[in-house]
Amino acid sequence: MTDKIFRHFRNPAVLLFVALASGSGLYGQSLWGAPLYWNAVGSWFGRAAAIPGQTICVPGSTGCAAPPEIIMVFTVNADGTFIGIDSNIFQGGTNSTAHGQWQANGVDGIKATFTLLQSSPATPTAPAVFIGGFKNLFEAKVTAWDKMEGQIHAYLYSYTNSSGAAILDSNGFPTPNPLSPPSACTPPSCIFLGSYSFKVQRVSVEQ
Repeated sequence: MTDKIFRHFRNPAVLLFVALASGSGLYGQSLWGAPLYWNAVGSWFGRAAAIPGQTICVPGSTGCAAPPEIIMVFTVNADGTFIGIDSNIFQGGTNSTAHGQWQANGVDGIKATFTLLQSSPATPTAPAVFIGGFKNLFEAKVTAWDKMEGQIHAYLYSYTNSSGAAILDSNGFPTPNPLSPPSACTPPSCIFLGSYSFKVQRVSVEQ
Protein backbone atom coordinates (compact mmCIF):
# COMPACT_ATOMS: atom_id res chain seq x y z
CA MET A 1 0.00 0.00 0.00
CA THR A 2 2.81 2.42 0.91
CA ASP A 3 4.56 1.64 -2.36
CA LYS A 4 1.41 2.47 -4.33
CA ILE A 5 1.10 5.82 -2.57
CA PHE A 6 4.77 6.61 -3.25
CA ARG A 7 4.37 5.84 -6.96
CA HIS A 8 1.26 8.03 -7.07
CA PHE A 9 3.11 11.02 -5.64
CA ARG A 10 5.97 10.68 -8.13
CA ASN A 11 3.57 11.83 -10.83
CA PRO A 12 4.63 15.43 -11.78
CA ALA A 13 1.01 16.60 -12.03
CA VAL A 14 0.30 15.30 -8.53
CA LEU A 15 3.44 16.95 -7.15
CA LEU A 16 2.39 20.27 -8.67
CA PHE A 17 -1.08 19.99 -7.14
CA VAL A 18 0.34 19.17 -3.73
CA ALA A 19 2.78 22.10 -3.86
CA LEU A 20 0.08 24.57 -4.86
CA ALA A 21 -2.42 23.23 -2.34
CA SER A 22 0.16 23.49 0.43
CA GLY A 23 0.51 27.22 -0.18
CA SER A 24 3.96 27.12 -1.76
CA GLY A 25 2.59 28.90 -4.84
CA LEU A 26 3.94 28.94 -8.37
CA TYR A 27 7.51 28.58 -7.16
CA GLY A 28 6.78 25.70 -4.78
CA GLN A 29 9.04 22.73 -4.22
CA SER A 30 8.37 19.02 -4.36
CA LEU A 31 7.91 16.86 -1.29
CA TRP A 32 11.65 16.04 -1.44
CA GLY A 33 12.85 19.67 -1.67
CA ALA A 34 13.67 19.56 -5.40
CA PRO A 35 12.22 22.36 -7.56
CA LEU A 36 9.18 21.41 -9.60
CA TYR A 37 9.23 21.58 -13.40
CA TRP A 38 6.50 24.23 -13.15
CA ASN A 39 9.19 26.62 -11.84
CA ALA A 40 10.35 26.86 -15.46
CA VAL A 41 7.38 29.09 -16.26
CA GLY A 42 8.62 32.67 -16.61
CA SER A 43 11.23 34.68 -18.52
CA TRP A 44 14.93 33.80 -18.53
CA PHE A 45 18.32 35.27 -19.50
CA GLY A 46 21.62 33.48 -19.87
CA ARG A 47 24.40 32.07 -22.01
CA ALA A 48 24.88 28.90 -24.05
CA ALA A 49 28.34 27.62 -25.03
CA ALA A 50 29.24 25.15 -27.75
CA ILE A 51 29.98 21.69 -26.38
CA PRO A 52 33.48 20.69 -27.54
CA GLY A 53 33.40 18.07 -30.26
CA GLN A 54 29.63 18.34 -30.73
CA THR A 55 29.42 21.02 -33.46
CA ILE A 56 29.68 20.70 -37.24
CA CYS A 57 32.95 22.65 -37.22
CA VAL A 58 35.21 24.41 -34.73
CA PRO A 59 33.24 27.45 -33.49
CA GLY A 60 35.03 30.70 -34.28
CA SER A 61 37.11 29.19 -37.08
CA THR A 62 36.99 30.68 -40.58
CA GLY A 63 33.76 29.82 -42.37
CA CYS A 64 32.23 27.97 -39.41
CA ALA A 65 28.51 28.69 -39.04
CA ALA A 66 28.40 27.41 -35.45
CA PRO A 67 28.93 30.28 -32.99
CA PRO A 68 31.13 29.70 -29.92
CA GLU A 69 28.47 31.18 -27.63
CA ILE A 70 24.86 32.36 -27.67
CA ILE A 71 23.35 34.92 -25.33
CA MET A 72 19.70 33.95 -24.95
CA VAL A 73 16.43 35.41 -23.71
CA PHE A 74 13.29 33.26 -23.67
CA THR A 75 9.89 32.90 -22.03
CA VAL A 76 8.25 29.65 -20.95
CA ASN A 77 4.50 30.32 -20.89
CA ALA A 78 2.02 28.55 -18.61
CA ASP A 79 -0.14 27.65 -21.64
CA GLY A 80 2.61 25.40 -23.05
CA THR A 81 4.06 27.84 -25.58
CA PHE A 82 7.72 28.85 -25.76
CA ILE A 83 9.11 32.13 -27.19
CA GLY A 84 12.77 33.08 -27.47
CA ILE A 85 15.48 35.05 -29.24
CA ASP A 86 19.26 35.05 -29.09
CA SER A 87 22.36 37.05 -29.97
CA ASN A 88 22.76 35.40 -33.38
CA ILE A 89 20.33 38.04 -34.64
CA PHE A 90 23.28 40.47 -34.49
CA GLN A 91 25.75 38.22 -36.32
CA GLY A 92 25.67 37.27 -39.98
CA GLY A 93 22.11 36.96 -41.26
CA THR A 94 19.03 38.01 -39.34
CA ASN A 95 16.79 35.55 -37.53
CA SER A 96 13.25 35.94 -36.22
CA THR A 97 11.89 35.33 -32.76
CA ALA A 98 11.60 31.59 -32.07
CA HIS A 99 8.22 30.01 -31.36
CA GLY A 100 7.47 26.54 -30.03
CA GLN A 101 5.93 24.29 -27.41
CA TRP A 102 7.21 22.82 -24.14
CA GLN A 103 6.20 20.02 -21.79
CA ALA A 104 7.34 18.50 -18.51
CA ASN A 105 10.35 16.20 -18.63
CA GLY A 106 10.35 14.42 -15.30
CA VAL A 107 9.66 16.08 -11.96
CA ASP A 108 12.08 19.01 -12.28
CA GLY A 109 12.74 19.36 -16.01
CA ILE A 110 11.18 20.53 -19.25
CA LYS A 111 11.80 19.91 -22.92
CA ALA A 112 10.78 22.09 -25.84
CA THR A 113 10.89 22.24 -29.61
CA PHE A 114 10.95 25.62 -31.30
CA THR A 115 11.60 27.00 -34.77
CA LEU A 116 12.63 30.36 -36.24
CA LEU A 117 13.23 31.99 -39.63
CA GLN A 118 16.69 32.85 -40.96
CA SER A 119 18.14 35.09 -43.69
CA SER A 120 21.58 35.20 -45.25
CA PRO A 121 23.75 38.24 -44.47
CA ALA A 122 23.51 41.25 -46.76
CA THR A 123 26.67 42.21 -48.66
CA PRO A 124 27.69 45.34 -50.59
CA THR A 125 26.69 43.59 -53.81
CA ALA A 126 23.68 41.49 -52.72
CA PRO A 127 20.72 41.91 -50.38
CA ALA A 128 19.88 39.50 -47.59
CA VAL A 129 17.87 36.48 -48.75
CA PHE A 130 15.48 34.28 -46.78
CA ILE A 131 17.20 30.88 -46.57
CA GLY A 132 14.89 28.82 -44.32
CA GLY A 133 15.11 28.37 -40.59
CA PHE A 134 16.29 26.57 -37.52
CA LYS A 135 14.66 23.95 -35.37
CA ASN A 136 16.08 23.71 -31.88
CA LEU A 137 15.53 20.89 -29.39
CA PHE A 138 15.73 22.26 -25.85
CA GLU A 139 16.00 20.40 -22.56
CA ALA A 140 16.50 21.93 -19.11
CA LYS A 141 16.50 21.12 -15.41
CA VAL A 142 15.27 23.56 -12.79
CA THR A 143 18.12 23.77 -10.26
CA ALA A 144 16.54 26.50 -8.08
CA TRP A 145 13.40 28.60 -8.36
CA ASP A 146 15.43 31.23 -10.28
CA LYS A 147 17.95 29.04 -12.15
CA MET A 148 17.93 26.44 -14.91
CA GLU A 149 20.59 24.63 -16.91
CA GLY A 150 20.50 22.29 -19.88
CA GLN A 151 21.29 21.81 -23.56
CA ILE A 152 20.12 23.00 -26.98
CA HIS A 153 20.55 20.98 -30.19
CA ALA A 154 20.38 23.12 -33.37
CA TYR A 155 19.32 22.04 -36.86
CA LEU A 156 19.36 24.30 -39.95
CA TYR A 157 16.70 23.66 -42.61
CA SER A 158 17.33 25.23 -46.04
CA TYR A 159 13.88 25.14 -47.64
CA THR A 160 14.22 28.02 -50.13
CA ASN A 161 15.86 28.53 -53.50
CA SER A 162 18.55 31.11 -54.33
CA SER A 163 15.95 33.89 -54.60
CA GLY A 164 14.40 33.11 -51.22
CA ALA A 165 11.23 31.43 -52.49
CA ALA A 166 10.06 28.34 -50.62
CA ILE A 167 10.74 24.89 -52.10
CA LEU A 168 7.47 22.99 -51.77
CA ASP A 169 6.54 19.32 -51.41
CA SER A 170 3.54 17.67 -53.09
CA ASN A 171 1.26 19.10 -50.39
CA GLY A 172 2.45 22.66 -50.94
CA PHE A 173 4.47 22.72 -47.68
CA PRO A 174 8.10 23.94 -47.37
CA THR A 175 10.60 21.10 -47.69
CA PRO A 176 12.61 19.90 -45.87
CA ASN A 177 10.00 20.36 -43.19
CA PRO A 178 11.51 21.80 -39.96
CA LEU A 179 8.73 20.11 -38.01
CA SER A 180 9.79 16.63 -39.11
CA PRO A 181 11.78 14.34 -36.75
CA PRO A 182 15.55 14.97 -36.43
CA SER A 183 16.13 11.54 -37.98
CA ALA A 184 14.78 12.98 -41.25
CA CYS A 185 17.45 15.72 -41.28
CA THR A 186 19.85 14.91 -44.12
CA PRO A 187 22.48 17.14 -45.79
CA PRO A 188 22.72 19.34 -47.73
CA SER A 189 19.20 20.75 -47.23
CA CYS A 190 19.22 20.01 -43.50
CA ILE A 191 22.32 20.24 -41.32
CA PHE A 192 22.86 19.51 -37.64
CA LEU A 193 24.91 22.51 -36.48
CA GLY A 194 25.65 21.29 -32.98
CA SER A 195 24.86 21.06 -29.29
CA TYR A 196 25.22 23.80 -26.69
CA SER A 197 25.09 23.74 -22.91
CA PHE A 198 23.50 26.66 -21.10
CA LYS A 199 22.82 28.24 -17.74
CA VAL A 200 20.08 30.82 -17.30
CA GLN A 201 18.62 32.97 -14.55
CA ARG A 202 15.04 34.11 -14.05
CA VAL A 203 14.12 37.67 -15.03
CA SER A 204 12.47 38.97 -11.85
CA VAL A 205 10.59 42.15 -11.00
CA GLU A 206 12.90 44.68 -9.35
CA GLN A 207 11.78 45.46 -5.80
